[in-house]
Formats: sequence, structure tokens, C-alpha cells
Amino acid sequence: MPLEFFSSAEFWTAAIVALVGGGGVGAIIGAVSSRRKDTADIAAQACDILTDSVIKPLREQVGEQEGQIEHLEKQQRKYFALTAYTRSLFHWLQEFCEIVDPDFLERHPKPHLPDELHADIAPETFSRR
Repeated sequence: MPLEFFSSAEFWTAAIVALVGGGGVGAIIGAVSSRRKDTADIAAQACDILTDSVIKPLREQVGEQEGQIEHLEKQQRKYFALTAYTRSLFHWLQEFCEIVDPDFLERHPKPHLPDELHADIAPETFSRR
């Protein structure tokens, strides 16, 4: 930072003014104050740029993803309701087949639930209706 100060236009302006005008200390203080104000302005601009170019798009993306999650959760609820209805319907159909033709299930056994579905469609998950 000290080398940057000596290479800045404000320093040399202050040095020349001090030599020519005799107000060296005031000019140096003015140059340092001006440099700090410029740094604060640059930092504020950088913060604005960061907010506009990075943070704002991320907030928009999060908002869109929240909407997608809500949609998927709604679809999942519909899927589980449909699955519960289908299971109930097939249990009803099984009972009907047992009444109409008691040997039907021996000739046409009920298919087994695939292992990957056991966690989602367990007997305790859905009641028999």
C-alpha cells in the first residue's frame, strides 16, 4: 500500500502543491482523505455489482426452485393417492375373485411387489379399503 500511495496522482499533486504553495501538510492530508473516499466509493460500487450480478440471480434461482419443489410435492401427493386407490381397488377385486371363482388366485397368482417399491408402498402405509 505505501508504494501505491507514492505512485498515485493525488500524492504527486499534493507534493507539487506543497512545494509551490507552502501548504504541504494540508495538501497531503487532503490527498490521503481523497484516496480513502475513492476507496470507499470503489468498495460500494463493488458491493452493488456483486449484489446485481451474483446475489440477485441466485435469489431468483432459489425462488424458481422453490416453485419446482412445490410442484413436485403436489405431484408426489397425487401419486401416493393414486397408489392408495389402486391398491384398494385391487384388494377389492381380489375379494371379488375369491367369491366368484375361489380357484382363480391359484391359477393366476397375484404378482409380487418389486423390492424397490417396498419402502414407498408398504402394507402399513395404506389401509385396506
